[in-house]
Amino acid sequence: MKNKYLIVLVLTISLPILYSFTSIYLESAHEELGNNEHAMVTGEQLFQRNCSACHGFDMTGNPPLFPSLLTVNEKMEKNEVMELLQAGKNKMPSFAHLTEAERMSITGYLFGENTKTEIVTNITPAENGHRLFVANCARCHKATAEEPLPPDQKEWGMPPAILGGITEKHSMADFKNILDAGPCYMPSFEYLDEADKEGIYVWLSTMENLSDTSNFTSEYGCRMRCR
Repeated sequence: MKNKYLIVLVLTISLPILYSFTSIYLESAHEELGNNEHAMVTGEQLFQRNCSACHGFDMTGNPPLFPSLLTVNEKMEKNEVMELLQAGKNKMPSFAHLTEAERMSITGYLFGENTKTEIVTNITPAENGHRLFVANCARCHKATAEEPLPPDQKEWGMPPAILGGITEKHSMADFKNILDAGPCYMPSFEYLDEADKEGIYVWLSTMENLSDTSNFTSEYGCRMRCR
């Protein structure tokens, strides 16, 4: 009889505790599932995150360096776009770091489909900064002295600064001010958000001391002189 009472007592105490732990586990599982559902991202969002810096938010591009993608479905097959995203070509970098599902979602968006995926690969600020540099700065500025002359660099008396190493001369706050103001004949890049400006600065910081070549800026000229 004592054993029966002991068993009932143990069950009376343990069942609420077990139910409590089970409820906590289920709530945690539902919360995690909810977070995964919120992580769904569309092909358009992936395009804006990975491609718009060069090809524009509206896919119109900046020809001839960055072609329009509005009619890419008339010029390429889906598998060709997938291969291009995987390998890259010319100035276009490879997007092999993205999952196949992400690349398929971007491709579907370019072909007018409403695509989405649950998997999102986030690129580092430096990687994003490199793409933004190519899209916004590389037409006039070199990152290193060894690079070929940019297509839009003119004979205007003072060549645009070589930007590799700029982080040794300018703080991030100063760099942002320069982008906003557009010194000399440089246009303003105030439209870039703070994270984009920081990304360009972070990428340029990886190029410190790559060359001792001067960019021949005058002492009283462009505020962006680096060497």
